[in-house]
Amino acid sequence: LFVLAVLAVSCHGLPVDSESTPVPILKSETNKHNDGSYDTIYESGDGTQRQEDAAIVDAGTDEEALEVKGSYKYVNDLGETVEVFYTAGKNGFVPYGSIINPEITAVAEAAKDLPKAPKFEKVEKFAKVEKF
Repeated sequence: LFVLAVLAVSCHGLPVDSESTPVPILKSETNKHNDGSYDTIYESGDGTQRQEDAAIVDAGTDEEALEVKGSYKYVNDLGETVEVFYTAGKNGFVPYGSIINPEITAVAEAAKDLPKAPKFEKVEKFAKVEKF
């Protein structure tokens, strides 16, 4: 009983932001297509935005993959608009934008041109071991 009383008193002192107001969602759409591709867009009243398009490449082959291009934007605590663009797919994730260190983008871009690792055959989980 004493523990419950202490919890009740300590929780009573937690800060509560009584002036926060809900942020309205201005737009939220997602379109999924039969081939597995999609596009989505989101926008809220505080300036936050997200947009993404995904397409199937090399359809019907062993190299079939989903390639994504998108961006997101928000206003940071300093009132600055931050926007990030990206691509993602079989060649990896490549971000670029004002808050992304250019070296990160350069390394990600360079990695796209590296040779792909060979596909490995399925390996038996346990190999037979002969006793001596």
